[in-house]
Amino acid sequence: MDQLSNEPSKRRAGGDKRTTQAKEDTAKREQQIVALRLRHHSFTAIGRAVGVTKQSARTAFNKALRRNTDQDIQTVHRSELAELDAEASAAWELTDTKDSPKVRAAGLAALNRIHIRRAKLLGLDAPTKLDVSGIYQRGGTDLEAEQRARQAVIEALPIEEQRRIYELFYQAELRAKAGEQVSTGQVLAVLEAPPAKAEG
Repeated sequence: MDQLSNEPSKRRAGGDKRTTQAKEDTAKREQQIVALRLRHHSFTAIGRAVGVTKQSARTAFNKALRRNTDQDIQTVHRSELAELDAEASAAWELTDTKDSPKVRAAGLAALNRIHIRRAKLLGLDAPTKLDVSGIYQRGGTDLEAEQRARQAVIEALPIEEQRRIYELFYQAELRAKAGEQVSTGQVLAVLEAPPAKAEG
């Protein structure tokens, strides 16, 4: 009968990630990946150059971007905008030719795609989905939660205090229906009055 060993496996997936040397190697590899990607190399080519898979190169690039968000994303945006400008100038050359309407149409279509991409990159477009539920919500769950909390506070009071509070609300409602103004003094007088004895 074979017995299972409690010894850890000699081969772990992913290799050494915890030592200082491994962390330094990973940081250098990520710097290489970011530098190559900013020069518009494909992830497949980057993976071959650095010695990792295409997916690992993509993951390392995204991880580096998240870590150094501000500088790297601005660099990527500037690079993308420069590339879009170069594509736009080539598309303008196509539209300026008067030889073929098909070539001009292709140039205009390319310009349209470039404008759309530039607007998305710069955040100029409005969001594609607009959540209007918050605009038109009239209390809903927030109001119900507030009412439940108020009710719980009132129910925690002694029964005599609950009667006084409900009597106060009842009197205020009657005055409001009659068009009378309820003053702060009247509210305080009701609250400070001794509780009425329960009839029994």
